[in-house]
Amino acid sequence: MRHYNIPVFMPEQACPFRCIYCNQYSIASQHKTTAISEVKKIIESHLDSFTATDRYVEVAFFGGNFTGLPVELQDAYLDVVQPYIAGGQVQSIRCSTRPDYVSRARLKQLKAKGMLHVELGAQSTDDDILRICRRGHSSETIRQASRMILDEGLVLGLQMMTGLPYDTLEKSMKTAEDIVSLGASETRIYPCIVVRNTALEQLFRKGEFTPLTISEAVDRSARLFSYFQQHNVTVLRIGLHQSADLNEGAYIAGPYHPNFAEMVFSRIWSDRLDTINLPDRKIEIEVSPSQLNHAAGWNADNRNRLLKRYDEVRFSGNAGLLPDEWIAKPLVSKARQPRLIIADSRMPAKAKAKLESFGKVLWLEPTDFVYQSISAHPDIYFFKTGDGLVAARNTPPQWLSVLKENGIKVIPGSSDVGNDHPQTTRFNAATVGTTLVHNLKFTDGTVRNLYKNSIHVNQGYTRCNLASVGHNSCITSDKGISETLTGKGFNVFFVDPSPVVLPGHRNGFFPGCCGLFGKTLFVCGNLDYIPEKKELLEWLSKRRIEVVELYDGPLADVGGIFMLK
Repeated sequence: MRHYNIPVFMPEQACPFRCIYCNQYSIASQHKTTAISEVKKIIESHLDSFTATDRYVEVAFFGGNFTGLPVELQDAYLDVVQPYIAGGQVQSIRCSTRPDYVSRARLKQLKAKGMLHVELGAQSTDDDILRICRRGHSSETIRQASRMILDEGLVLGLQMMTGLPYDTLEKSMKTAEDIVSLGASETRIYPCIVVRNTALEQLFRKGEFTPLTISEAVDRSARLFSYFQQHNVTVLRIGLHQSADLNEGAYIAGPYHPNFAEMVFSRIWSDRLDTINLPDRKIEIEVSPSQLNHAAGWNADNRNRLLKRYDEVRFSGNAGLLPDEWIAKPLVSKARQPRLIIADSRMPAKAKAKLESFGKVLWLEPTDFVYQSISAHPDIYFFKTGDGLVAARNTPPQWLSVLKENGIKVIPGSSDVGNDHPQTTRFNAATVGTTLVHNLKFTDGTVRNLYKNSIHVNQGYTRCNLASVGHNSCITSDKGISETLTGKGFNVFFVDPSPVVLPGHRNGFFPGCCGLFGKTLFVCGNLDYIPEKKELLEWLSKRRIEVVELYDGPLADVGGIFMLK
């Protein structure tokens, strides 16, 4: 649903104080109050411009102390909106006002006329700052007004300013903490600037006030935004509205910039991307499509910073990611990407999103002819050959259709898979180089006939327990397989299976978390969960194998990840 605001500006209305930073005319760029007769025209004009049919429309009385107006005048403005609410063209009303002009009785009346959101100009919850800025009320006033708004079932917004006289980062963060603890759902972050014809200008001219620089204000606002985001408070705006007066001489000093918000989001992404530590020379960073510009940075700052460490940096959109999520990975040319990936659809959501960033995925849904825990595991239905698959005779036809559409070579197997052992193991064989490894008593005949060289092991679930990472090297979680292959001259690394999760079982097996494509080993989970992490990474590094962890969680046995050329 698309949200639309219809703003009605009311500068200086009913504000009994003049804060030292305030020249409301200059900030709002509007010198007279909107006449009641103009409100209908404003609403009609905006409604005509809205394109989305599935929408939520709110009329917003901004810029002044709305509840400080005479009650008759407040009602006159609100009455203009009533026919649009009754007709369903407008869903609610919001206003901005001062904390010391809020009463329970008036809030009830406003709510009855469609008011849903009330934003208080808190600016700071530090009493010394409020006094120095001549706000005319205390932090306790803010607390009382907030409680009254919430008690009436209205949505509370608390606006704040940073960089006020005697403000510090710590005091700004304390204000943010108070905004959260007071129950606000929304906020706005404004940097304090010096405006002509204000008391703050006089302090600035005398050298008694130094405003924040752009960089300082961006850093501070980025920290505030991240804090609010972590605590589920929506930041409606960062930075001052553009004003003709400010642009034409009313602005004196301080962090005023037409792209201030973009700079803040760029800084937030800079902090996130600084944690990238890939060994590759070329990297790709995937973000939500809405965050592409922010991630690349204001004036491409973030991209340029990364280019000091990498030869090539590419940003791309991934609709499966949330706005604060991102994936950094080696940059792979389309020619080197898998043609198709096959994986269990029950893989953790974040792992699924990341895996999809590497290529098209055939997500296997559980079937009813294999027991539940392994009923969507690729290694139960398919045996992966060098250039294709051998598929069980009863492989779901919709899976086979996807394989055909993507040009995957499929050889029909000579047996079905079933619910009981050994019917579940027919295709669960593995290869190391050109050698087939399986309990050869159970191997599907078609699979068996493809290989001249084979090694018998007792484990029927061999692919679950064996991940090949080269012509002569493999990883296993089965001691019998390890002993047999080591005795045959293979380089084997053993990983204790006990930390691996497989629902319905005491544990899964590490190779069941893995899939290899080229020189990249994909792992469904974080290697921190296995005690052998350091030794495993060193062993893989000697074989020039890189690791991609698909999500930061426990290792999940998903029946292997099949990456097809």
